[in-house]
Amino acid sequence: MAIFFRINNNVLSSAGDVKRLGFNSKNPSYIPDDYLNQKEFIIMRTCHGIGDWCIISGLPRLLKKKYPDCKVYIPSGIMLKNIFGNMLNNWGYGTYDCSQITHDIFQNNPYIDGFINSFKGEIFHDHYRIYDENIDEIPLTEQILKFWQFKENEYLDSTPDIYFSEKEKKIGDELINKSLGSVKNFGYIGVSSTYGSTADTNVLINKIKEYGDITWFYYGEQPIEKIDLNFIKGSIAVKPMNLNIRQQMYLRCKAKVNVGNETGMTLWCAKYSDTYVLGNKFFGPVHGAELNGKPRKDPFKSGNFINKINYLT
Repeated sequence: MAIFFRINNNVLSSAGDVKRLGFNSKNPSYIPDDYLNQKEFIIMRTCHGIGDWCIISGLPRLLKKKYPDCKVYIPSGIMLKNIFGNMLNNWGYGTYDCSQITHDIFQNNPYIDGFINSFKGEIFHDHYRIYDENIDEIPLTEQILKFWQFKENEYLDSTPDIYFSEKEKKIGDELINKSLGSVKNFGYIGVSSTYGSTADTNVLINKIKEYGDITWFYYGEQPIEKIDLNFIKGSIAVKPMNLNIRQQMYLRCKAKVNVGNETGMTLWCAKYSDTYVLGNKFFGPVHGAELNGKPRKDPFKSGNFINKINYLT
């Protein structure tokens, strides 16, 4: 069971327990015409990890394409704190303040009209979606847009977006040139703390080996020498560089190929680089003691499937 939330006048409340979030395509509900006619749209999620927000980052672009004269607003950190309070702690990790997630995802986005601290009225967030009970491989962005009365030909590219400032590009290019010199093609390997515990990594290793002696940037919780990727020689460790999320993403987006286990930042690369994701076949310790080690069934039912990702199984 899941709680279907409602957000009205900046207040979060429960609309009741449901077996699955959203509305079945066999008996769908749609966003009210009056809301669409106002053309003042708020994009909101009720989960606040990098992956949670990045997978819907194409929404502003698609809304502006269908409604060129609409306004698209993103909740600020202040708004997220006011609405979700201590719930935000569920997505905090390390020293990162997840109330800043919307700024990291949407800054420089030419399709948004600003970050807002509050909104009067109903917010149709990510729980308002239309799913197909027979097909799990439908991106959350597309499920949301179906609720927003979009036709399939109006969201042909629902892959995540990221837009860099000229300053970010300059810093990123300087880092790449300093690290690689005359090397033009490079790859990026990103593995999380669950790497090696939630899936057989051999399929990922084989994919890396297909790229021969390409130079790799590597981000992982452990040094590459201590994991089963230690056959890679001359890799460039990213973690000691202390780059922020967007600086890391610039490297990823400029890479010829991205390879890693399933993380939000890897999913974010789909539009910009050939991307291979090792899915989690089992839950890891980060998912809670009650789930740790259990098989992960129907991994895409929540909508975290991304088009253009090559899923390794």
